[in-house]
Amino acid sequence: METILIWILGAFLAGHICKFLSIPVIIGFIFSGYLFQSFGLGDQQNYLSLPAELGVELLLFSIGLKIKPSSLLNRSLFFVFLIHTATVLMILFFLLILKLPLHSKILICLALTFSSTIIASKALEGRREATTFHGRLALVVLVFQDILALALLIYTSENNWNVSTLYLLFLPILIPLVKLSFERMETSEELELLATILVALLLGATLFKNAGLTGEIGALTVGMLLANYKIADRLSSQIWSVRELLLLAFFIDLGMSLNINFDITGHSLLVVSFLFIKTIILFGLLLAFKLRAYTSFLIVISLATYSEFSIILISDFLKSGMLSQREYSILIFSVCMSFVIGAILNKNVHKIYEFLEPYLVKFERNKHHPDEQPHTCGGADVMLIGMGRVGQPIFENLVRNNIKVVGFDADTNRVKRHLEEGRRVTYADAEDPGFWSAFRFGNLNAIVLALPEYAAQNWSVKQARKFGFNGKIIVATRSQGDPDILRTSGADEIYDAYQAAGIGVTKIYMKD
Repeated sequence: METILIWILGAFLAGHICKFLSIPVIIGFIFSGYLFQSFGLGDQQNYLSLPAELGVELLLFSIGLKIKPSSLLNRSLFFVFLIHTATVLMILFFLLILKLPLHSKILICLALTFSSTIIASKALEGRREATTFHGRLALVVLVFQDILALALLIYTSENNWNVSTLYLLFLPILIPLVKLSFERMETSEELELLATILVALLLGATLFKNAGLTGEIGALTVGMLLANYKIADRLSSQIWSVRELLLLAFFIDLGMSLNINFDITGHSLLVVSFLFIKTIILFGLLLAFKLRAYTSFLIVISLATYSEFSIILISDFLKSGMLSQREYSILIFSVCMSFVIGAILNKNVHKIYEFLEPYLVKFERNKHHPDEQPHTCGGADVMLIGMGRVGQPIFENLVRNNIKVVGFDADTNRVKRHLEEGRRVTYADAEDPGFWSAFRFGNLNAIVLALPEYAAQNWSVKQARKFGFNGKIIVATRSQGDPDILRTSGADEIYDAYQAAGIGVTKIYMKD
């Protein structure tokens, strides 16, 4: 018990240091495992194997819940994925020096073509860009990669195909019963959590193990079968804390298996450098399929890592004898370093693009781009950016007062909903320098910024002033950031939505 508590404490401290340095905390977990092993505190009794296995299965189940069949209908991105995977596979095959049989080396190189679903998802959610145009495209590419990873897991697993495996064909018939069970369940977070874990680990992992396959394959498959369920997102969030706790065991155990020295570090840096090739190829393919440089750049930065699937596959290759301990350590260390690089790039992606924009836009195609943004507000008097919980009421109030207003939002689903409800709203990403540089303000009198992030608000104010807007800029700060900085950047009015709600409630009370 004392040893387990020491592991948790060490992982906590290492993770906290990584968080302070703005790199993924899982790097700290892996490094803590390496330190424990180095100081003789390794997992001699194999305590970590079971929770590590369960954590990976819950991870794959939650990933499966995000793989909606409708995501697979984007033919252009599917071709981008195929060409990119094939090209990177061939390049890595010739550049990666591994003394392996041909078959094993191809599998390793294929695993390294994947990108991290966890790092990309957390980065997009952290910037509130998961539902933007580029965010959705990045997730679609990840869906294709996850499906290929599933195929690799099936291929490399030590499966024992038998007659009982055919029973899995009846699994889709059970899914409606599972959904019905959730709907009939009394509203209780505790029961829903337990039910979700049972579905993932019993109906998914255990059933597939008994059928001769692996638990990882089963968990991912059942998650995919439930992806279209109306509460799929809630089920994924329900198991998040349990999954993360169990994955802690996986990453600590992973660190304990590492063997790091100057030779391994040097070779790992070489493998990490291949990320640049992987990124350049994807950027070129996205441009070839008529996406703008801004959209393409944000997608490739989101995918500029190796994948946690690679860790799972590489670990399986070590167990099956495909890899030596040295080669295993090189590859695992490379994946870990890619997480660090990916986190740093994602945190500063908009600043990096702003610096590189003059060079990157030269590679855009002259033809119409699917993500083309509007360059004018038409005859509108007010431009409202951000059509969420704060922006929509502002829009409706302006319309009621006969003020001509046009709304903009980066969430494509939100734009579609507003259009269906009869509002004049269109897609635009306020953090895209190309949007502001090409925009013609015309007779526009005011810009209202109802963006959720303070950094995006300040950036938009600066860009509007930089490109010649002389009208009034009103910002709903939502109690974030320093209002004086916004005024220095060019904002005229700072409207704190939360403070205004407090004032409004007080006035109602005093009136009564």
